[in-house]
Amino acid sequence: MNRGTALSLAVAVAVIVGAVMFALIGEAQPARVPSNAAESTIGVDQQRSDPFDIVFDIGTVRTYNIVISEASLARLKANPTAEQYVEAAVEIDGQRYEPVGVRYKGFFGVLRFCFQNGRQVCPKLSWKLKLNHYEPSLRYHGLKRLNFHSMNSDESQMREILSYQVFRDSGTAAPRSVYAELQLNGEPLGLFTLTEDIDDRFIANRFRDRGRGVLFKEIWPGNIDNLWVFQETLTDAVVRGPRDTSQIEAFAEALETAESEEDFYEALLNNLHDDQDIFNYLAADRLTDNWDGIVAWYCVPVCGNHNYFWYQDALSGGFTLIPWDVEHTWRSPSPIRTAYQMPDWDELDRTCRIRKVFFDIDARAPHCDPTMYALVTKGWERYIEASRELLRETISLELMHERVDALADMIDEHIQADTKGPGYAAWRQAVDRLHDEIADRWQYIEAKIDAWDANAEASRREPSDG
Repeated sequence: MNRGTALSLAVAVAVIVGAVMFALIGEAQPARVPSNAAESTIGVDQQRSDPFDIVFDIGTVRTYNIVISEASLARLKANPTAEQYVEAAVEIDGQRYEPVGVRYKGFFGVLRFCFQNGRQVCPKLSWKLKLNHYEPSLRYHGLKRLNFHSMNSDESQMREILSYQVFRDSGTAAPRSVYAELQLNGEPLGLFTLTEDIDDRFIANRFRDRGRGVLFKEIWPGNIDNLWVFQETLTDAVVRGPRDTSQIEAFAEALETAESEEDFYEALLNNLHDDQDIFNYLAADRLTDNWDGIVAWYCVPVCGNHNYFWYQDALSGGFTLIPWDVEHTWRSPSPIRTAYQMPDWDELDRTCRIRKVFFDIDARAPHCDPTMYALVTKGWERYIEASRELLRETISLELMHERVDALADMIDEHIQADTKGPGYAAWRQAVDRLHDEIADRWQYIEAKIDAWDANAEASRREPSDG
């Protein structure tokens, strides 16, 4: 893909996400903490990120104060979409960590959409703090980066936290996400989510190879020639680990050379680290209706999906799917299926013609990708069983309602104090709506489980040929 095509694709995604956002809605400084002191807070295993859930304690709303000079802040504001770090410090629980790199976070959809004609139009901007940008050994409970997400597109302020929790419930390797209050030079910026970075610490925590494998971003094995955004070569998709793309190329070749649907499905499963993981992922992804993730195929002009990582385990050589950017979840009715008649991932009777979605952007039905097609046609029973396990054994609709209520109680006072948030009345209405949306999604998936069971029972009642 050349840069012009890549830029068009990136702009298209910005427009899509932006369209959904539019449619839906002088004290003394503490002493500096040396890098070795910061590192010592994480316990004996210094390669792990927050192993005791101190940072990612869902019951704690911690305050993070970014301290930045006027000159550095001016440089940041002069080119806010450049994704360039400036030097700052961060104060956490009475301790000061410095120097750290600070920048606004996001790409087209999250960041560039917030600036129109040189003017900031979003009430909040997302932030990224890179603790080891200037001091390589600097850590905070083992963490190298802190991602603060603005939740501008979510008046309920809960979708990201709830969705990642459901992914983790399913057994999927997914980030942790909690609430945080963010300040800039002591002035409140409002309530944010603090979401775990998918980096070398993340994969070292989640996989038995301790993170020695290869982490890829937004490269789909069955669509390997269509590189995403500014990836000019396959190597550009490598985020962490050895810059070795041979295994994912072999994965793609195995799919491309399969001579039948059965061979394709077998090649897909054979290249996974644990073939159950992808069905667990699908169970969580479809329950939350993560419509802007792996099932979203935008074509500008080539078709590709986004908002995921693949990790290639160094021991098994197999791949595991990891979710990312899940704030556009739990929407009922689905914005893309209802307003633009985009088929759901399992609607195989729909054509593969290009459809116009948000702002006249081209998109394609999910099942037109051979990997998605194989997961529906050959993997449907395993998907149903993973969904059954998730909805009826691991979590319940009652538990999800309890989670919403618990989060609402915890952040109520923070919402009232947040002058850059959705506003208290709008938030309360959004929370009530979220309860209904979660119930709708539960009923939607339960109906698919019941339909499968009914078909299986009907098959058992049919007379045999014997």
